[in-house]
Amino acid sequence: MTQDKDDRKRPHLRLVVDNAEKRVSHPVDTGEEFIPLEDLLTRRDDFRTLFYQELSPWQAKAYEKLERFFSAREWPYGLDPEHGRLMVLPIGIVCPEAVEYGSVPQDEVLVYVAEDLEGNGLSLSVEMILPYFSEDEAVMEEAFLYSTPVHQYGTIFLEENRHDDLLDLMYRLTFPLFPPALSGRLLARLFSVAAFEFRETCRILTEFPEG
Repeated sequence: MTQDKDDRKRPHLRLVVDNAEKRVSHPVDTGEEFIPLEDLLTRRDDFRTLFYQELSPWQAKAYEKLERFFSAREWPYGLDPEHGRLMVLPIGIVCPEAVEYGSVPQDEVLVYVAEDLEGNGLSLSVEMILPYFSEDEAVMEEAFLYSTPVHQYGTIFLEENRHDDLLDLMYRLTFPLFPPALSGRLLARLFSVAAFEFRETCRILTEFPEG
């Protein structure tokens, strides 16, 4: 998003996700240990035992298939057992075009397996942050309404960032996992849809009206 030549007009949304210097001067201390993506990637084998501990057999099987899928594609990924059972990938791997819209390749995509709402099976979710923010909550709510209609499979929602108390626009795509059984074809479809909808949402937000 380019700044209007007239200095009195500026985009409502700024193309920065996790740059603390630009988002807020004093990030909020949540007391939680933050594990950088680089550490999750390099310490994946160290975290694996804790990650799989006490998982149901079906959840463990799903995560094992995900690991095989990522390995076959040579996608770097990490396992985070400290903040839920999260598999973490760089956004530049899942959606390379995201960089064109303000993400940096190291921004995180979260992948996780959980029980569906009815408790009759599992669901697989892919979640990522959209690279737009404003300190004005009303602007974020307008952006949320502006971008929502483009989705066919995923959803957009607002979530407070615990590190700086600002609202984030989040995108989440969820597929039923069991049944049907997880397969490489289903995973390929899931990540293809996630990349498409993330890219289209970013494209729509670049046209968000300026103030």
